[in-house]
Amino acid sequence: MKDYLSLLIVVCLLTGCEQARFNDDITKAYGLPDRSAEYQDLITRDPKNLSEDELYNRVLTLWDTPYRELNLPTSAGTTHIIISGPADGETLILLHGMNADSTMWYPNVKALSKRYRVYAIDDILGPGKSKLDQAEDSIETVIDWYFEIFDTLKLEKTILVGASQGGWIATNLALSKPERFHKLILLSPAQTLTWLEPSVDILSNLLFAINPQRDGLRNNLATLSSNVDGIDQLYIDQFFRTITTASTSPLLMDMKPFDDKQLAALTMPVLFLVGDDDLFNNQDSVDRAIKIMPCVQAEIISDSGHFISVDQAELVNEKIVEFVATKQNQHLTTCKKII
Repeated sequence: MKDYLSLLIVVCLLTGCEQARFNDDITKAYGLPDRSAEYQDLITRDPKNLSEDELYNRVLTLWDTPYRELNLPTSAGTTHIIISGPADGETLILLHGMNADSTMWYPNVKALSKRYRVYAIDDILGPGKSKLDQAEDSIETVIDWYFEIFDTLKLEKTILVGASQGGWIATNLALSKPERFHKLILLSPAQTLTWLEPSVDILSNLLFAINPQRDGLRNNLATLSSNVDGIDQLYIDQFFRTITTASTSPLLMDMKPFDDKQLAALTMPVLFLVGDDDLFNNQDSVDRAIKIMPCVQAEIISDSGHFISVDQAELVNEKIVEFVATKQNQHLTTCKKII
């Protein structure tokens, strides 16, 4: 108990005691305030009358696994992280997509947290609870910021999981300091293996971004998801608020596919999953990954769009867990070459 109280003091100093939020079981065990009723109340309220943070907390009622939130001070600003899973589990770092935040992992976090220590980080340049405190907003700033987080939390030899823009950022991180990462998992990464091809869906997304209207939201989601009805309404409400209020990502113009030399330098085991109706990837993406990456498992997941971690959550969760559980020497036996 004494050790726990010491840890709690450290957490309070880093984040503010009100920012350390625990699951009901931990709340009962240590007498911390039970705030679950507060979050449940958010579900019944009109989303139009909720703040961005309240909409965020509303989606966290779907988390369905023990977790806590940390607001970590960094040189770039305040970093918001949701932490779950066993403290001695292998570390998984989740990087969300553009126009999203860490709550997008609600269909995945329970399965991943059973065995692994999961850190879902809100991008400092995107929506969510992380707050940028400086004018610099380049990819170099983002890379330095992530490694500052990893150093502060003493996260070594971790597994990076990136979706959409998060996959592009994860690839940049893995190329920057490959020795820091054990494995790399890319879920429908945007502008990473191939260029985005013009299409009716792309045009539809652009038009919706210019003038987002609630009655056009379902059609917009249908360009990203093969199973819109499978997306929880709490997340849809938050997603709509985000795309109507968030600024365009400052990294958007920097995002371009990596060249052959860069992809060949990713010698750690890589899991590359894309949907068969993915806005940003296709068979060409998979073929290029298999041809160039030294140690890649690349697959197309049927009946899924760009929101692959939602459309086929159970299957994607299984593939991630299986991939992470595979021993390093077993991966090496299937690699084309070791550089």
